[in-house]
Amino acid sequence: MQSLVKLFTIGFLLFCSLLFAEEKVEDEIIVLEKKISNLSGWSKNVSITSINSYELDRLDAQHPKQIFRRMPGLWISRGSGQEHLTAMRSPVLTGPGACGSFLILEDGIPVRPSGFCNVNGLFETAFELSGGIETITGPASARYGANAMHGVINVISRPITYKNTVSTNFGPNGYKNLKAKLGNQSDWSLNAFTATNNGFRELSGYDQQKLKIRSDYQWNDFIASLKITLTNLNQETAGYITGIDSYKDSSLNRKNFNPEAFRDADSQRLSLNLKREEKNGLSTITPYLRRNDMKFLQHFLPGTPVEENNHSSLGLIFKRLFKSENFSVTSGFQIELADAELIETQANALTTSSAFNNATRPQGKHYDYEVDSRIYSLFLGIEDLYIKNDLLFYADFRSESIKYDYNNKMNSGNTREDGTNCGFGGCYYNRPDDRSDTYNELSARIGISTDYDVVNYFIQTSQGFRPPQINEAYRLQKKQNVSDLDSEKLTMIEIGTTFNLENLNGSLSVYKSKKRNSIFRDAENFVIDNGKTNHQGIELTLNLNISESINLISNFTYGDHKYDFNSDTSMREKIRIGNKIDTSPKLMANAILNSQINDILSFSLELERMDSYYTDAANLHEYEGHTLLHFRSELIFSEKLMLYLRVDNLTDKDYAERADFNAFGGNRYFPGLPRETYVGLEYSL
Repeated sequence: MQSLVKLFTIGFLLFCSLLFAEEKVEDEIIVLEKKISNLSGWSKNVSITSINSYELDRLDAQHPKQIFRRMPGLWISRGSGQEHLTAMRSPVLTGPGACGSFLILEDGIPVRPSGFCNVNGLFETAFELSGGIETITGPASARYGANAMHGVINVISRPITYKNTVSTNFGPNGYKNLKAKLGNQSDWSLNAFTATNNGFRELSGYDQQKLKIRSDYQWNDFIASLKITLTNLNQETAGYITGIDSYKDSSLNRKNFNPEAFRDADSQRLSLNLKREEKNGLSTITPYLRRNDMKFLQHFLPGTPVEENNHSSLGLIFKRLFKSENFSVTSGFQIELADAELIETQANALTTSSAFNNATRPQGKHYDYEVDSRIYSLFLGIEDLYIKNDLLFYADFRSESIKYDYNNKMNSGNTREDGTNCGFGGCYYNRPDDRSDTYNELSARIGISTDYDVVNYFIQTSQGFRPPQINEAYRLQKKQNVSDLDSEKLTMIEIGTTFNLENLNGSLSVYKSKKRNSIFRDAENFVIDNGKTNHQGIELTLNLNISESINLISNFTYGDHKYDFNSDTSMREKIRIGNKIDTSPKLMANAILNSQINDILSFSLELERMDSYYTDAANLHEYEGHTLLHFRSELIFSEKLMLYLRVDNLTDKDYAERADFNAFGGNRYFPGLPRETYVGLEYSL
């Protein structure tokens, strides 16, 4: 597989070098292209939120949490450094069943193949250099495929025509960054980003670098866009602090009790988008290549083994948009081939834990396997079909086949690396025999919407799915020799409205959904798929122009997420029907007041509210929630020079980025950042 990827890469780059000799791309924008390249083109009356490049530049986020707190239905829980967990119309998901429940795209292409998820997947995107970010809350597998179960995040590349700039930002704990956008604003651009941060907790700093190269040109009848994204992260990691309300203790909340922990990750992606305007429509064909490597210390496990994983993949997406006077049809297919490898190694013998752990978690290799995957999908969507005056029908259907070929490169079973047995009935880690697994899935979305001038309404039902990830299917433990898992399924019904009044616009969505085949680890430490959960909620966005110089933007999220099954888990938690799912606050809200003082000075005040939530499945422990205030200002010195000032957590509130209760560790927290002041400069070339 790797040799095939290398051969394809060489041929692909040679082909692209020939294309560079052709004439430069025309500036003409094909309006239809947006309907098949951006989430906002899927349908105008669904739960889609976007942030444009203007806001992203002025926010200059150090972490994706700072962006996504401004979007309804989302919570990006900030971990150490660039680490994070995600919630989209869901609780913050952790452990088996968490990774891969949300689809992360870059210009409409998945950042990773199905099955090879990264729970911290946003740090592999170049969100710091993006020209916009879009999200869909709720299932979107009918259009975008596997993993778009709870929602989709799409990071959009900055257009070549964007102005050339150089900017820098300085903050506490040695934080500094440098960003540059260079190009001829016609047919090529280079966007670069580098940042370093010592971390507000001991030994928790990181360095990262990101680069995006883009070339747009005309090739015969096609408008071509070649994009290359490179990312690198080197991070020292800090884990939880323990003890009830320990995040409020200034003698604890800056400590790092896992100073040996680290994460090193890099990724490379290359794509070529070819689009051609045709009679009554538009066609695009997009071949792509991806590669990533990651190495990190699992400081949260006894014995602190090191995991090394990597993947190489190539794929092709074809889309055809046919537009008639009465409706439009989007159809196409996707093919993807991937090769992934994982090795877990414990460097030293464990002697400081319980007798059971010391005996069953041996020194040496625990896992060493590779998985080849093959994905084939067909999709069809119809939109703008008038069934009567101002009432439109839309629908999407997708058929997808995912096959894993698993190859175990060690002794099968729960033995040591050399094949000898551990005490207490066998080693903790179990390796299944070689096998193949196939998942054939159908997903759909059907809805109707109105087409009025000011206020519109929609109702839809949709289904999303998430195939078992390779770590769930083949990284077994104790007595489990085989995991016969089905794909998780989530079905949702949603009604809503969008409105665009004279001084007020916004949207309101009400949803109810059920997830089945939810994957988790039970009391026997088996990875099983018989979980069921119920989800319902309300999302509201408002954009109010109070005056010509004052604007208020706000979003509110109400969510009620509950278990619908009974079980005990490997972490000694007791799940019972009707219990609220842990780490799922009922209310999240964000409000931003923007004020333009004069032609050169403006400021923003941002209020962030997180409601209380249970920190365990039994609903016996709770985090109290928090309210934070942030400030941002910009001063225009000249047409080319701007100064930015940002103060996060203006009142220096003690809070937890995420709280958890664990039967082995008690109350645990990722402490929130104290008041931090950042100063930035931007110079337009």
